[in-house]
Amino acid sequence: MRLTKTAYLFGEKGEYLGTDKYGKPIYGDPKPDIPFKMEIEPFSPKLAETQYGAFVEVRYRLFTYPNPKLELNNQFVFKETIYKITQVMDYEKHYEVLVKDNGEYKPNY
Repeated sequence: MRLTKTAYLFGEKGEYLGTDKYGKPIYGDPKPDIPFKMEIEPFSPKLAETQYGAFVEVRYRLFTYPNPKLELNNQFVFKETIYKITQVMDYEKHYEVLVKDNGEYKPNY
């Protein structure tokens, strides 16, 4: 499989900001800092229904190597757009992931 594009999953925690009055750490918003290779193509809800039997919101389908971090409702950034995962098909040697765009990514620098 030839994967030519790179997208970025959001990390667990954002930047360390300090502690609250109880001594618990405070973190900022997570940043997209976990890269993964993929291919993406336009896709429709009707195709998802006929090909996979999935009734989900979908605008794109992506192909990637198996990655346990690609789970339902996780988000990732590709070309300044945030995408939300709506369905994951786990095959032996690859994943097929259905996603919808979830808005423009505006980092807080």
